Amino acid sequence: MTGKKLDQLFHAVRAVTAPAASATLAEDVVRALRQEPLEAGRVPPGLFEELNARFPRLALVALAVLAVGVAVNVALGTVDPDGLDAGLTQISAPWWLVPGEF
Repeated sequence: MTGKKLDQLFHAVRAVTAPAASATLAEDVVRALRQEPLEAGRVPPGLFEELNARFPRLALVALAVLAVGVAVNVALGTVDPDGLDAGLTQISAPWWLVPGEF
């Protein structure tokens, strides 16, 4: 930039009036100063802490689903000594593909 352009720029800036501060500027500054400072040595929370903070009931629901699954597995194991795998194998057998079995 040349000196003439800089002089024009500074002259134009001097002619502009400064914007007025808002009525709540002092209150906004005090509010910002009262906020707790960030701790430099703080460790960010882990995945489970984040999930627990965001979804507090999610852990209880997951535990309930796991407990129901274990209870069903134990109950089926006592009713059918062959186990759940044998029953699922029989259910998933392609009996409908065998001709004349209908």
